[in-house]
Amino acid sequence: MGHKPFAISGEDTIIAVSPFENTLFTCDPELVTQLLRNPAFGKPTKMLGLLNVFGPSLTGTDGQENKHYRKIAGPFFHNKTMKRAFRETIEATESFLTLVESIVSTVGSQQLRPILAKLALHILGRGAFDKEGSCLEELKFTETPPKGHKLSWADTWLGLDQILPLIALTPRVILRYSPFQIHKRANIIRNEMGKYLQEAVDKKRSSVERKQAESKSMLDILVGAGEEGALSLPQITGNIFIINFAGHEANAMGIQFSLSHLACRPEMQKQVQRDIDRIVGDLPPEQWDFDQHYTALAESMVGAVINESLRVYTVIPILPKHTTDTPVSVTIKGKKHVIPPHTMIFVNTSATHRNPHYWPTKPHTTHENSPYAFSMFDPYQWLTGGKDGKFLDPEVGSFIPFSDGGRGCLGQRFARVELCATLARMLRDHSAELAVDSTEADDHETRKRKWEAARAQAEYELSGGVIYNMTLRLSGDIPIKFVKRGQEQFYSL
Repeated sequence: MGHKPFAISGEDTIIAVSPFENTLFTCDPELVTQLLRNPAFGKPTKMLGLLNVFGPSLTGTDGQENKHYRKIAGPFFHNKTMKRAFRETIEATESFLTLVESIVSTVGSQQLRPILAKLALHILGRGAFDKEGSCLEELKFTETPPKGHKLSWADTWLGLDQILPLIALTPRVILRYSPFQIHKRANIIRNEMGKYLQEAVDKKRSSVERKQAESKSMLDILVGAGEEGALSLPQITGNIFIINFAGHEANAMGIQFSLSHLACRPEMQKQVQRDIDRIVGDLPPEQWDFDQHYTALAESMVGAVINESLRVYTVIPILPKHTTDTPVSVTIKGKKHVIPPHTMIFVNTSATHRNPHYWPTKPHTTHENSPYAFSMFDPYQWLTGGKDGKFLDPEVGSFIPFSDGGRGCLGQRFARVELCATLARMLRDHSAELAVDSTEADDHETRKRKWEAARAQAEYELSGGVIYNMTLRLSGDIPIKFVKRGQEQFYSL
């Protein structure tokens, strides 16, 4: 519902009171900042612990245990890692472009999402977990499962993306012995993932290269912590799982929504491409340099589109918190308020990112009742909305796609680097167009009418066709065609 419930109430914070438990909902950036940064507000581990399918993890724990994991994993995300992520992303995106040039030039939403998920998995695997293998083979879905496995690594993840809630909520004994096909498939996927995680740890433990490496991967760090007695095996596998899960899902989503909007708005895509040309010029992609080009790309129309995708289609629509046995004081507009003990708290990121006090609203074109109005997507505000006309630095607490504070996402910079490099490489030499059933016999007006019909359908899908299943995704289809720049059919309509 976006910001609508708060607009109806006239307040950015609402408390539902009951004899059993109070529940607070907010989209007020001032309060959001305190909720996310004050350690007195805990994470509801009974809820988030459902994600500890393969062992305790950064996401499913709180307190000293969570701090312990962050202390171990945090050092991985240094500048050398960002440089490697930038390079690996550009190389992997070359495989994506080979795929769309020679194999499947037109891809629908339901096909594009798994391809982008596999692309993000490959980048994360190469950049953080020493994963080997051909990116192109993974993207073509022709990867052969290794000996002892029924599914490939990437296909196991794709299956898990679709079925994780069932695996998390269903006792293993039911998955193992249930006669229902959905349970049998869930059991296979769970077992496959468990095997892959164990094999990754075993292989790394026996690796001589790990002990000699100057720049350690995340897998090096986690396994090394295990050998020093700082992590148990379930803690290692639990964190490998959650870092991979969170990393690839968010990035696949961000690129898909970015491409879908740009395909509907050729003039916006042209500006993205002009900025790419201005920043990297004629340099071959293999010569793009993180230190020289990343910040410039991130503060150009490339970064603006990515930020706007993360704002409108936020990674996680709700961030849960709670108070424990002690009341906690907060300050709102200079006045102190006390949140009672045992209050469940939901930071509504979706509403926060649409709060009209911080983000300008635009008249809806169509689908006015949808929380994801097509007309809401406005990357231009990022280019000039900042101080002295610079790139926008949003009000604290008003833009929180990766949460905030001491328990914010450790990998958010890695994710931003990957998103920026992926989109820039995709659109440097290619354009994303809506796939329209047009023929050479069609005159200008016929082509224009067909394109406008395709855009209207895409607009509906990007507004009313967005669903939540662990992360946001499109429920319908927006066929997109990748073509070489200069060969676009619909740029001039």
